Amino acid sequence: MASTEINNYITKRYERWLDYSQYYCGLSGISDEAMDVLNEVLCSLLQKSDKLLNRLLEKKKNGYAELDFFVLKMIKLNATSPTSPYRSKYRSLPSDDNVDYTKLDIEDTKEEIVDKNELLLSRFHKVQAVLEELDLSPLARRIFEFRFLEDANFSDWPGKESLKQLYEIYNKVQELIRKKIVGESIF
Repeated sequence: MASTEINNYITKRYERWLDYSQYYCGLSGISDEAMDVLNEVLCSLLQKSDKLLNRLLEKKKNGYAELDFFVLKMIKLNATSPTSPYRSKYRSLPSDDNVDYTKLDIEDTKEEIVDKNELLLSRFHKVQAVLEELDLSPLARRIFEFRFLEDANFSDWPGKESLKQLYEIYNKVQELIRKKIVGESIF
């Protein structure tokens, strides 16, 4: 909760800040929203900690409190930047005052919902099926199953093969499966 001193200062400076807001809102083509911009800035300001607000109020520069500069900067930002908090919250959709939106025919379309888990599972099964079709050595098949199907790390491999050998064999099997799947245009 803002202190009485902060509230009094805001009340005292409000008209000047509103003039500043009207100026920048006018430049941005939203002159009728100057008060809304200022009020949004003040709402945001009052959510800051009392400690910060008091520090901004006490710090003076050229006869003005640092709080003035902070508020003016926020007003300018909210009035002019298309990605500002004010514009994101209140002006996200452009509108045309000459259009009666209640008389427009809006097509109801259903969005296609993609079940990512189902897609991954079907691809996983496809890889398994292609793996079964390939004429691989038992070692190559076991290495691929160990890494891909069991999701194990080669550092835990029980055999005597080096990491380099394991990755070479795994990558070759992976490439064979990829070529087979791409050749069938499955994905």
